[in-house]
Amino acid sequence: MQRIVGALAGLGLMVGCLLLPALFFDSGEREEVLGSDPTTITSYVADFTVHEDGGMDVVETLTVQFPIGLHGIFRFFDRLDPSAPDVRHRVSDVAVTLDGGSVEVDASQQELRYDVLKIGDPDAFLPSGQHVYEISYHVTNALTPGDDVDAPTQFYWNLIPQGWEQEIASSDLTVHLPEPAEEVRCTVGVGDGNPEACQVEGEGTTDLRVRTTGLRDHTPVTVLVGQDLPTPDQATLPWSARFDRVLGSHLWMPGVSLALALLAAGLIAWWMLQTRDPEPPFPLQYAPPEEIGPAQGNYVLTERTGREQFVASLLHASEKGALRLSHRKEGTWAVHNVGGQAGLAGLDRVTRSVSALLTGKPGTFFEASKGDVLAGLTLKGAMDNHTKALERWVNDAKVFERSGPGLKGTIAIVAAFLLTLLWVALTLGGAVDVSVFALPFATFAGLGLPLVRSSAAARRTASGRELWSQVGGFRRMLATPSSEARFDFAGRQDLYTAYLPWAVAFGCADQWAEKYRLETGQLPPVPSYVAASQEDLRNHPTGLPFASLVEDFDSTLGKSISSYEASVRASSSSSSSSSSSSSGFSGGGGGGGGGGGSW
Repeated sequence: MQRIVGALAGLGLMVGCLLLPALFFDSGEREEVLGSDPTTITSYVADFTVHEDGGMDVVETLTVQFPIGLHGIFRFFDRLDPSAPDVRHRVSDVAVTLDGGSVEVDASQQELRYDVLKIGDPDAFLPSGQHVYEISYHVTNALTPGDDVDAPTQFYWNLIPQGWEQEIASSDLTVHLPEPAEEVRCTVGVGDGNPEACQVEGEGTTDLRVRTTGLRDHTPVTVLVGQDLPTPDQATLPWSARFDRVLGSHLWMPGVSLALALLAAGLIAWWMLQTRDPEPPFPLQYAPPEEIGPAQGNYVLTERTGREQFVASLLHASEKGALRLSHRKEGTWAVHNVGGQAGLAGLDRVTRSVSALLTGKPGTFFEASKGDVLAGLTLKGAMDNHTKALERWVNDAKVFERSGPGLKGTIAIVAAFLLTLLWVALTLGGAVDVSVFALPFATFAGLGLPLVRSSAAARRTASGRELWSQVGGFRRMLATPSSEARFDFAGRQDLYTAYLPWAVAFGCADQWAEKYRLETGQLPPVPSYVAASQEDLRNHPTGLPFASLVEDFDSTLGKSISSYEASVRASSSSSSSSSSSSSGFSGGGGGGGGGGGSW
């Protein structure tokens, strides 16, 4: 279950990265620098022929006054439509002439929103004076749904888009409609700029004409015309324009990406099945498995180890007569070597590893106090030695076996993770248009992240599963209330103290103590291998709460190690500091967005 939760969390994280371009939608809008273009459009003549299917053919004839030192003009078209958010206007069949002859045109796209025409020869300048450009093109979805019963369809269009950077001395705009024009409205300017009404000739006919003079730069001319005909079918997208940079401008883009992502998910699922390690039955066990200690038992059960298991190994060594623990006072403990090397030799290798705290001579001891930096250094070394011994035992005992992706698969997962981040960065930077194309990589990396851990790419062997069942059954006995699983302490009361190290390792010492109390009607005894202080005996004449002693011992270890690590960090920071100090309906609505300028 943990792997599944981790995989889903990883998938959510990676897919969330793919959505970042939507978060920054329109964050890079074009700045409108008023009066910045050195050219002037002296005549803007445009002819719009709207068809019943919603397509529209446009011919724009622009007479432009050029100074010396410019190459030509550019024209860009906005695919988005504020009045119809699910519609995208696509431009095709583009043809351009200059002064009646051919001219070089560089067509490109930007941000999946703008179709851009760069018109002119980059290696040559135009002579100063007037030049005539004719731009013809076809655009889709010019007719959109209206809100009038008598005119269910509307033509809502910027005949002159507000993106033109030049001033326009005069314009002559003609619109040919499939049906007579109804409820015609026309404005000059944008909504926030108090647009002015403009005169339209031909209302009630299929041909409209709009003429204007003296348009400043970035000033649109917009018409809204009702049409008594069914709205034609439109190529719409089920997502808003905000997600175009994520999902693309065609349905096939997320479709193909999703199909490839499912294949990637299938491969990860197959690897997860290979690493699946379902819990075996845990029949009650009244004794721990032989030849292993509590730290090994807990690792077989949970695949984890830590300070609690180190404490359990110290208690286990003490219970076996190799060591002895003494509680001097609150926060101060001593670990005594009782049996010397001979006593330690009889322990399993993991339990024996805690002897790194001591020399091999009987009678030697190690003392730890809360906040003792030197003791913390020794304890940290002993804990590291304990962890390494546990890892060696796991490998030698062949409790686990490699499964799942293997080294090559792990490298592939990491590579997919890096590729996803790179693709998102390129999309945000504009080098790539659509982030959804990285969905297969994101799926592979997100679902596969839990498999990168070495422990996740392994499962228990047959012998490991048998040992898992035994350890789980023993823990079940220790932690299960007496009403469900009785344990006869009368036959041998020292079993309580013998099994305490296991209960500490499993994290169920309190349940084990409560079980003893309920079965015998007495307080749990303090183990003979733990010497209490005189202060403990005075404060608890009727019996010591051993769980609190273990907690105090664990706290002492933790604080000593923390003090040591804090001193290391302080030393490192001081060294770094020393080193650095030595060195230092409104106007402009509807379709037809875009504009242009000179270059």
